Amino acid sequence: MAKGDKKMNVLQDQVEDSQRVQLEADLAARVEWLFRRCPVLCGFSVQASAHLTRERAAGHLDGDLFLSDVSWSSRLDREQTALLVDEIAHALLELVDEQPEVAELLRGRTFARILH
Repeated sequence: MAKGDKKMNVLQDQVEDSQRVQLEADLAARVEWLFRRCPVLCGFSVQASAHLTRERAAGHLDGDLFLSDVSWSSRLDREQTALLVDEIAHALLELVDEQPEVAELLRGRTFARILH
């Protein structure tokens, strides 16, 4: 590999790292916003359909990604639960529409409210 090619690869890696850091920051901001908007929300996961049972699935997100393991701190009826799941799905799908690369960051992740 020529010296110029190595420099180009290093530069490309730096750009990709910078983009990933920005995507992670955007995802963290969206999740933080969700927890502020939905005070009863304790946590949720995003899983690929291959790693998910029907009981755990809460809603389809994008491609083979599903919202799962949604938990909340107070008793919710069926309608309130559906609204909460829709709120989470909408927020995540909006971010994926804006930045499609975020979909890969979501896969296999669990998000939980941080208590201080």
